[in-house]
Amino acid sequence: MLFHKHIPCLPLSDYIQHIVYVSGSTANIPYIKELPDKGVNLVIELQEKTINIAFLDTDRKEKMIMKNAWISGTQKQAILYQNQTASTIISIRFTVGGFYALTKIPITAIQPVCVEAELLLGNSFKHLYQKLINTNDVRQLFGLIESYFLQYLGDQRFKDSLAKFIDKNIDKPIDWLVQKSGYSQKHVIHVVKQHTGFSPKYLQRLHRFQKVIRDIQAFKGKTDWMTIVNEYDYFDQAHFIKEFSQFTGIKPTQYLLSQLEVADNQLVADMILQPPSDHP
Repeated sequence: MLFHKHIPCLPLSDYIQHIVYVSGSTANIPYIKELPDKGVNLVIELQEKTINIAFLDTDRKEKMIMKNAWISGTQKQAILYQNQTASTIISIRFTVGGFYALTKIPITAIQPVCVEAELLLGNSFKHLYQKLINTNDVRQLFGLIESYFLQYLGDQRFKDSLAKFIDKNIDKPIDWLVQKSGYSQKHVIHVVKQHTGFSPKYLQRLHRFQKVIRDIQAFKGKTDWMTIVNEYDYFDQAHFIKEFSQFTGIKPTQYLLSQLEVADNQLVADMILQPPSDHP
């Protein structure tokens, strides 16, 4: 597998968390899971003839056919993709609220879970896509994407916005966030939902889940489940397992197994490369 990860410089890094290039996936990995996160994800398939299939439920009965490029967001559960070996992907992860702040496209437009990128971004993205599929150099690909989104920047000050403040302090109690923001609770909830599609309380749950994911990846075989339960204030182990399963579709032990079985799982925190033993 060929893997490159790029983090944009300021001011674009306020809006885009990272850009990842992945090519040459193995046939031994039947599925790829995109875990729920607080940001929107733009996925670009550089092999124009390759069609990707996204499953929107754990039993794989509801699916979407995705071609060229698509945007996912406001996902409360993991999205399951059938692995295509003849695939070369660029994945653009936006920061919390970054997609809306940059494009002014309502998060509610990303329904039900995935939407073709061209439908939201229009002809300008169509022109970008043609440039991307005709470019072989990875650095040039990253440069084209950065140049495209830099065009959206105006005199915005997103880094000082309410959405950024909430995300930076998402570990704090909701009452504290509201008080320190200087706005009413109703306004805070409205702005956060406008930028992310979620309430502040749900963002806190997602944030805690992502911290758990990072801990499991960091400690792997030495993972202590009770330490995680206590450190992240789950009611008990049953509550932790239930919430983890709701987000991922698998139990924490299954996720740990996937990390141990496939070394490339460490490359991108919000993806799981699923070995055959971990079929949904």
